[in-house]
Amino acid sequence: MRLRIPVLAGCFVLATMAGTATAQDRTGTFEISPFAGGYFGGSLYDTGQGSLDVGSDWAYGARLAYNVNRLFGVEFDWTHSKADLNANNVWSDQGPSNGKVGSLTQDVYEANAIFNFGRGRAIGYFGIGAGVAVMKTDFMNAGSSSDSRFTGNMSLGFKGFVTPRFGFRIDGRWRYTDTPNTTNSGTTCDYYGYCYHYHTTWYYSGEVTGGLIFAF
Repeated sequence: MRLRIPVLAGCFVLATMAGTATAQDRTGTFEISPFAGGYFGGSLYDTGQGSLDVGSDWAYGARLAYNVNRLFGVEFDWTHSKADLNANNVWSDQGPSNGKVGSLTQDVYEANAIFNFGRGRAIGYFGIGAGVAVMKTDFMNAGSSSDSRFTGNMSLGFKGFVTPRFGFRIDGRWRYTDTPNTTNSGTTCDYYGYCYHYHTTWYYSGEVTGGLIFAF
């Protein structure tokens, strides 16, 4: 009887450790993550004398991830944002324009590779991805237009699990998007239809978001 008690206690400890290890290994699991946070815009184009800038606002969306193993996963996401368009000394036949001139609405669809590090309930990650940004511009004086452009991103974040099936996530993301400027033409046009020399065809923006994780 004295021998059985230590043996049973040892079996219980091993079973508990095995269960904990299984909970830590997220291989083969899916994660759904609704999120919201801040969107931080940049210059849609810069002429060297003036610029058309995108303001900061809210962003929200959802992510679906699959953990191939403990260190690597794949993820698909959708992000929506709408921010003001602000002219900074943009010239037209009416003279220089400054201040809000419209808005930019974006729906971004991306596929990402996620590289995890850490164990247990606290997991950090680094991600890279690419996809399509549907960009809709609404100008106060010239109506609206919509275009779909290539976009890419790099992300850095943290996942914390309260239980094996539920947790929270913080994500910081830097994004670069090919603009509607005609590549290699050397010009871009403002909302009045006047065209200028531009310095780059890329639009850069950032996001910091937080959300929940539902794993299964």
